[in-house]
Amino acid sequence: MISWKKLPQMSKLARLDKIFTIDPGNKFDRNKMITCGSDSSDKIAFVGRGALRNGIVVFVQRYNDVEPYDAGKITVALGGSALASFVQQSRFYTAQNVAVLTPMTDMSLEVKLYYCLCIEANRFRYSTFGREANRTLKSLLLPDVNSLPSWIDGCAGIAVDKLCRDLKTLSSANQALST
Repeated sequence: MISWKKLPQMSKLARLDKIFTIDPGNKFDRNKMITCGSDSSDKIAFVGRGALRNGIVVFVQRYNDVEPYDAGKITVALGGSALASFVQQSRFYTAQNVAVLTPMTDMSLEVKLYYCLCIEANRFRYSTFGREANRTLKSLLLPDVNSLPSWIDGCAGIAVDKLCRDLKTLSSANQALST
């Protein structure tokens, strides 16, 4: 039998709308956008409701002098691949049913990625052509910013350092085998 006293303490929870400001996005239609190559200097990512390629469907030109969102914000698909969440690495526009989250406090990339995983963990609550997240996204419960595990900040750097060490060891082993 499980002893509830031995389980780790759960983080304090907060509603998503107490951690992020939620913007409904641009709600643009892809067929009205002018596409451009990913190598274009004035490209703007067009984020849809998919779960692949950071949600980016295509790169487009500026649309009717509408200012794109800045890089570093989180996009969340409200339908389609419900709750597919990504930190956008370049400026972007959104399709319909894609929310844009802006942290209310400074957050590192690692913390934003952690929140993306927390948001996606609620996917089971929604379905395509059924219950979508349009009305309920703001009330999702997530770990409060002040109760996040301490290992989150800096975890990417630790992972990259370990990967570099492992690759160096592997490379050395392969060189030894070939001589």
